[in-house]
Amino acid sequence: WYNMVDGSRLHELRMDRLNEKGLAGLNEAILETGKDEIFRALAIMTLHLEKNPGQNAVIHCAQGKDRTGMLVMLLQSILGVSDLDIIADYFLSNQMLEEASGKRRGSAATNEMPAKGRLDRRIFSGTTERAMISTLHFLRGKYGSVAPGYLDSIGFDARWRQRLLSVLIPESRSTSWYSKL
Repeated sequence: WYNMVDGSRLHELRMDRLNEKGLAGLNEAILETGKDEIFRALAIMTLHLEKNPGQNAVIHCAQGKDRTGMLVMLLQSILGVSDLDIIADYFLSNQMLEEASGKRRGSAATNEMPAKGRLDRRIFSGTTERAMISTLHFLRGKYGSVAPGYLDSIGFDARWRQRLLSVLIPESRSTSWYSKL
């Protein structure tokens, strides 16, 4: 309804809601609205590694915490990395950003509130362990698990996960532990 009447008002409402939900909310939005892109990224990575055995694949962006952070979290889940390690690795991007900038990320240079309907960059400029904890909790609550739950829902099913594991961990071809994924 707002879109038909006032698109800018709808945008303001979305930005205000995103500010309220913070980084965990942004992660949820990425995972929910980017399902096709996430599947495509995982499939392309799998196909690249199958065609180029022994080569590396690089996943990167400016800060490594938003879309890249979600993709890495999914890959770590496929590999069976513990939640504690996933959370710690996610938070490393914040620590590296702090070291690179020489200051604490996420702290505002000003106490000014952003204009209504605008993204509050102070909320999204760094990472927190809480954001990844909330993201993992969200995925498990909605899908039962990250892998297979969420990944199955986007089409990156057991066959795709098996293919990816076989190129990431070649000895997994001869083991049956991945069949449980």
